[in-house]
Amino acid sequence: MDKNAAVLVMNAGSSSLKFALFVGPEQECIGRGSITGIGTKAVFAAKGSGFDGHTLPDINDDNCKSPSEGARLLFDWLESILPELTIVAVGHRVVHGGDLGKPSIVRPYILAYLKTLIPLAPLHQPFNLDIIEFLQQIRPNVPQVACFDTSFHTTMPAIQTRFALPRIWHEKGVRRYGFHGLSYEYIADRVKELSPRAYAGKTLVMHLGNGASMCGMEGGKSYSTTMGFSVLDGLIMGTRSGSLDPGVVLYFLREAKLDEKAIERMLYHDSGLRGVSGISNDMGVLLKSDSPHAREAIDLFCLRITREAGGLISLLGGLDALVFTGGMGENAVSIREQILDSLRWFGISYDPEKNRTAPHGQEVKISNPDSKFEVWVIPTNEEIVISRHTCLAMAAKH
Repeated sequence: MDKNAAVLVMNAGSSSLKFALFVGPEQECIGRGSITGIGTKAVFAAKGSGFDGHTLPDINDDNCKSPSEGARLLFDWLESILPELTIVAVGHRVVHGGDLGKPSIVRPYILAYLKTLIPLAPLHQPFNLDIIEFLQQIRPNVPQVACFDTSFHTTMPAIQTRFALPRIWHEKGVRRYGFHGLSYEYIADRVKELSPRAYAGKTLVMHLGNGASMCGMEGGKSYSTTMGFSVLDGLIMGTRSGSLDPGVVLYFLREAKLDEKAIERMLYHDSGLRGVSGISNDMGVLLKSDSPHAREAIDLFCLRITREAGGLISLLGGLDALVFTGGMGENAVSIREQILDSLRWFGISYDPEKNRTAPHGQEVKISNPDSKFEVWVIPTNEEIVISRHTCLAMAAKH
């Protein structure tokens, strides 16, 4: 890739647009940013060597009513402040790729297929695809590459993907897919560099953020994961319930007379840490609170991680490394400590001081030499994974 060629990475939500710009053959990240509060009170934020010192675009509720309009403002801004660069491709995080096992240049048939997956990820997929279609209109000559959160998990054994439902539903796509795959792919690559022996063996990665999941890997490939058909499954999250007895949903429908929208709102936005604590979905806020409800939310969060970790370790048949990543995994010292203490039965031994003083944003091993397996804190970087895939897809095109 030419030194003045740039890849723009985008991650669109219902009311936000995150972005990062990578330049040259080394794919140097010269800036990251976001547009948040779209539709209510839009705010543009950006930082990095390529962005610092430049006036940010004027964004308001009139010129930025949707993530797509935000994308137009972003493109115009980048072209005005960095005229020497040429955006040669845009890479997108797309939550659901279905059966697509690798990133794909967005062609009409790919886009049509991704639209069929909207019912499987109704709160994410439409916004991911809207931004792609909008850019096709305003920048038709700029290729776009879709990178999927599900692709990493296409290596799972078939038995790991099945629900105990009538077979016809499995054939219709009702199965376990897994998510956070771009993050897991990055962590797998880093473990390969940091600990080749662990990479060749069995690794458990805990991606703990506002969205949370875990992935058990063998030889750097996904073997099993806690998220399944949707991003609601598995661990307790910031505002999502995690695994739930299906009978609870039937109760909401039959006895509480809640409709689909009300249940969807509850499970996606009003549950998890926010629902249990009644205070916040922000772990930092809960850790500072003296409310017993906050403490209960924290303990329940860690308990469910311990339970799922035990299951994944059993499926893997052992463990060579455990990795913490994601916002909480990287920064919440006491959460790591509580989880690790609960796994001492498995022969873990870690250095509390290393855990407490782990430098922000750096990779660090916090296990002791006598630990049965290594324990790492590794910051994730989904954007560089998307940029790399975008460049590889473009190279393959030629």
